[in-house]
Amino acid sequence: MTLPIAIKSGSTAHQLTRVAAIAAIAAVVYNFYLNGKPSTLGSLTEACILATTAVALNLLLGFNGQISIGHSAFVGLGGFASGYAVNQLHWNPYASFLLAVILCFVIGLVLGLPALRLKGPYLALVTLAVAFVFPTIAGKFLDRKLKRATKINGLRLKPPTWTGLKPTRTDTAVFIYLLAVVLLVVAYVIVRNLRTSRIGRSLVAVRDNETAAAVMGVNLRFTKTITFGVSAAIAGAAGWVSAAYFSTMTVASFTVRDSIVYLLALFLGGAATLTGPIVGAFVYYFLNKYLLDHAKNWTWLPGPLAGGPVAPFLLGVLVISFVFVAPFGLVGFVKAQGRRFFVIAPRPLELAATTPQLVEHSTAAADET
Repeated sequence: MTLPIAIKSGSTAHQLTRVAAIAAIAAVVYNFYLNGKPSTLGSLTEACILATTAVALNLLLGFNGQISIGHSAFVGLGGFASGYAVNQLHWNPYASFLLAVILCFVIGLVLGLPALRLKGPYLALVTLAVAFVFPTIAGKFLDRKLKRATKINGLRLKPPTWTGLKPTRTDTAVFIYLLAVVLLVVAYVIVRNLRTSRIGRSLVAVRDNETAAAVMGVNLRFTKTITFGVSAAIAGAAGWVSAAYFSTMTVASFTVRDSIVYLLALFLGGAATLTGPIVGAFVYYFLNKYLLDHAKNWTWLPGPLAGGPVAPFLLGVLVISFVFVAPFGLVGFVKAQGRRFFVIAPRPLELAATTPQLVEHSTAAADET
């Protein structure tokens, strides 16, 4: 049995691997920018919105251990608030982005307060209640307010002149697609930087053992509430892009089902991993889309499954089977298989050089004894 090849973390080979992966992703994004049809770009935009929300949820659940089933409310709040600001208050669409982010951040801080006393299923129930309440509020207030003046309660974003894109259907689809990609990249960078910082280590410490984290000096109140706020703000930004993509939104656009989808995408790709939410979101979206488009025509399925709306059933069967094959998600499965061939070895610890003053002091102390 051959041993796996060890690649040192931060080495030239490791950096080249990262550069190659980034270049491949950039090439795919650029190819769709040049040759993508509006329908294809629309699907990719929806997948990016789902991935952005899954990244936000991963910061809260994967790295901090706080369960939330209410992120659909944050996405909906960001979308409806920006649509209200543009259509009723006549704001600039890009200024409404700041409104969506700041408003969701503040609401996230408020909802993060119960997390100081609640955890596990009790916190999940609180966020689930928020997800149930939001459509009612949107239906009674936001949706009606928006539709009084216009039938369009989303955003009508037009490509700026400096982009070289024209205000046509195709170029607008390209522009919103690029916006969704940029937002996803920004969300990933924010979560990655937080994860690798001192705050990120505090998040993981709180997730693993709150008592031990508090003993080590971690401020539980600050860590939990700020994490909730940042996660909600990223979800609100995803809601802003949703408002730009869906020119007409309804209360059915952001329901508890969407929160379940965010959780499913997160665990499908791999929670507590940086790329897991993105991989899981794209796999879930396009797998679900493929089943919805083709499963109804599969006459070879046995018994009553032949034809009809069987896509949700088949998707559920695939997810259950996947849990047994890859319990740590797609990213965890790929990493486990990749370790058979190569591993990323951490950098060896470097001993700090002893200063001359310390050497002289230790020598003098030895002479005295």
